[in-house]
Amino acid sequence: MPSETSFHLFTSLRYDPLLLTSAQNSLPTLNFTSPSPFYMLVYHRDRMLEAAQHFDFHEVAKKLADGKALHETLLEKVREWVQNGGKDEAAKLRVLFDKSGTLSLDIMPIPPVPLSTLYPSSLDPPSIPTRHPADTTPIVAPPPFTPHPLTGGALTLGPTDSLLSSPSNPETPPEWTLKLDTSPTPSTPFTLLKTTHRAFYDISRSRALPTNPTAPALSEVMLYNECAELTEGSTTSLYLFRGGRWVTPPVGVPAGEFSSSTLKEGGDGEERGDEGELRKPFLGRWGHSVRSAKVGAGGQRGTTRRWALGMGMCMEEPVGVDTVEKGEGVWVSNGVRGFGFGRVVE
Repeated sequence: MPSETSFHLFTSLRYDPLLLTSAQNSLPTLNFTSPSPFYMLVYHRDRMLEAAQHFDFHEVAKKLADGKALHETLLEKVREWVQNGGKDEAAKLRVLFDKSGTLSLDIMPIPPVPLSTLYPSSLDPPSIPTRHPADTTPIVAPPPFTPHPLTGGALTLGPTDSLLSSPSNPETPPEWTLKLDTSPTPSTPFTLLKTTHRAFYDISRSRALPTNPTAPALSEVMLYNECAELTEGSTTSLYLFRGGRWVTPPVGVPAGEFSSSTLKEGGDGEERGDEGELRKPFLGRWGHSVRSAKVGAGGQRGTTRRWALGMGMCMEEPVGVDTVEKGEGVWVSNGVRGFGFGRVVE
């Protein structure tokens, strides 16, 4: 386990001038200033604050208390980057804090995406038709789902939808390629809270990262805990279709001892049916679906995951590794790329 001075708290988020045109991104629940070029900055602040509280990074917690000041600090650093030769375009911001509260920022240009990739209208599986209960017209099975080329794979276009300046023969965007890890990743506070202690992700990717010739960056490993439940991807949150709806593995509350043994049984050795009962809420806890009693598989508290839960697009539910099938469709999301669709390979 790393020492308290050997790691930083961090989050990676998207800076994108296109977000200034997004009504959703301008909501006060998602940003401290409206409009904002930062993708869900409130959620990123909340996640860092929770980590600061858990790891006793008190100076960081103080700095994060003022969300508007954080917005202005990040915006000023982006402006400096542009003045020094960078372009005012979509970029990945890697925000880091050390224990003393010192902030550092890494900026890297990233590909543009449409707003529908960052804020999709739904995650509804197109293979399931929706109609009025009184409609008795026979259902004709739709063709297999392929993400629409004009939307970056976030949703399909309806008959009245259109996009300005789209190519006459657009190429179908590449899907994500996902593969189930070959070994479990033990759950610790570092699997729940975002820090620079990420060796376990590197190990997982080194042993199970699939190849994706069409889009090498869109490759992902699906991690699972020692209870054989999915937790997350190495860089994304996961959404799988189960029981007629999209579900995402439940996260946990990193209070007290958090290990594979507490996942399976209580401190008194008594077997537990739900590890969520072992957790006690603490300051900053967030992101749990009120529709799920279970709150602990062991993954990161993704910002886009929190948004999708809040919008009712999915719910928390445990997903056993034995239910994951080759070829099944999986949605993924993170705070830089937004949402994307992929398929599981062997």
